[in-house]
Amino acid sequence: MPSRAALLVAVETFFEAGPLVQYAAADCAELLRVLPAVGYAQERCTLLAAHRTTKAVIEATLKRLTKIAGDAESLLVLVVSRGFNVKGRGYIACADTIAPDPLETALSVADLFAAIGKVKAKEITLLLDIDPLALAENKLVQPGLDDAELAALLEKSPKCTGLTACAEGERSFESAQLRHGIWRHHLIEAFTGKTRAGVSKDGTFTAAALHEFLADAVPRTLRRTYETQQEQTPTLYGEANSAAVVAELGKLLGPGGDLLDPTRMKRVVFRSESRSDVKNLTGYRKGQPIPDRANEWARKYVNRIATPDIKVDLDNTFDMVRETFGYKRKDLDVSAERDGMGFIRTPDFEYTVSLSVHEEDPSEVVWRREVSRISGPDFVRSEGFRNVFGTMFDKLVFEFATPVDVADFVDRIEDAPPEGVKVNIASDLGAAVIALTGFAGKINVTRDAVTIEGQAGNPSSLMEQFLVFLRKFGALGEPKALTAGG
Repeated sequence: MPSRAALLVAVETFFEAGPLVQYAAADCAELLRVLPAVGYAQERCTLLAAHRTTKAVIEATLKRLTKIAGDAESLLVLVVSRGFNVKGRGYIACADTIAPDPLETALSVADLFAAIGKVKAKEITLLLDIDPLALAENKLVQPGLDDAELAALLEKSPKCTGLTACAEGERSFESAQLRHGIWRHHLIEAFTGKTRAGVSKDGTFTAAALHEFLADAVPRTLRRTYETQQEQTPTLYGEANSAAVVAELGKLLGPGGDLLDPTRMKRVVFRSESRSDVKNLTGYRKGQPIPDRANEWARKYVNRIATPDIKVDLDNTFDMVRETFGYKRKDLDVSAERDGMGFIRTPDFEYTVSLSVHEEDPSEVVWRREVSRISGPDFVRSEGFRNVFGTMFDKLVFEFATPVDVADFVDRIEDAPPEGVKVNIASDLGAAVIALTGFAGKINVTRDAVTIEGQAGNPSSLMEQFLVFLRKFGALGEPKALTAGG
């Protein structure tokens, strides 16, 4: 296992520059405690917090960073504070930053990059949870770091990738209920193995996978935490270096149970598909051309003339959802602006309607309706869910975070076949069909997903069949992936 080093800086309180950054020190201390379990050498992990977050102490530590990291092959740096920029140069506030002279009393982002760039490590991951700092008395100072500067600095650093808690112009939110910064809460979740999404077969977890997890989890928690709509967009910089491994989760996660353990899955979708003629779309006019090839022109043409149909579908579903579940207007996010797609987002699920040109018969379109980001199995079993979606779906799809080995899965079934199970596998070993005694539908397993196909009319039954399927192979419990990203 490669040796790993880490530097965590939590500037929680300031002498005068700004309000405290809630939970910063506790969050960083919690992360520090878990790092040794995921491949970090304890003696090479350093935390600066409380009185050790003045500019002098931070700069002195950065000067010694090459010694602290030693010959570690990987370095992780997390900085939590507030920040501002002046003429395109970003600054991170220290505990002793003062409003009359902020530039001389804060740590410049350029100096931070220069310091970490001297470390011998082959891979460096920089995590920045920097809330915007406004200094009203200084008109040159703009709140937040400068996005262009971050991008430029990371572009010049051949071994560094960067993740920020929020995009330029946004702030990083906290949750009183969680008693964490929201981004940091999910960061700790990732490093403690609370998710298998993005974890490779050998247990490694990359910066790209970490960003993907945070980009999905943070907005969902934000919506549940605040009544009014807030924006916080975790951002990735230095994508070319994002294959850098940030954690070794293999030992922590263990073998992970069956290949179809729900914790291996990233998205759960109820789905239905139907076909209709292009000429039946509301926007079609007699004499207009009918596509004879499934090309880009056909796609754009169909998307345009189907816009009224998508709007009607969303309006009807919106009314049913409001009436059935009693959501307030601010609980719902509706959009029909995407090409050939529209969605309704609620606190409990996301409904999506889309259409595409049929590949084999371009004179037809394929309508796809989906419900994902479901809050839990109990919601699917509820009367309201059945009333709104009960006759719509005939498929339940569990999408894998990473491809699975279908052949290995089939081998394990055939070595110890459960009662009432029959399996067929394709000659290319890329797909299998599972038949269960007493289930009229079929279960398709591919490298990317498990699809339960049944009869339209009872989504809850589809889920119950999947639970039976899981129990057959030792993956007990409810499918936690129901709340995974869409």
